[in-house]
Amino acid sequence: MEDPDHLIREVGRRVLELRRGASMTQAGFAEAMQASVQYVSRIERGQENLTLHTLARIANVLGVRVLDLLQPPADTVAEVRRGRPRKTPG
Repeated sequence: MEDPDHLIREVGRRVLELRRGASMTQAGFAEAMQASVQYVSRIERGQENLTLHTLARIANVLGVRVLDLLQPPADTVAEVRRGRPRKTPG
């Protein structure tokens, strides 16, 4: 049986993976989606239950098929970090 919460998290991680693979920032992706950066962030953290309409919009922006969004993300995708990026010394 599929755990809906796990599926939502996996799709979010896959969106993150594909967005990074397309060399898109969250801001650029959000603009192309006509959505807010906060909304994109919630998607990637697995906090949004996406409709088929939204999945189709995401797929179109990323240049993939909706089915590609449902594939398991690679194990190498880093976890989404919360908060501001850390300043690097220098």
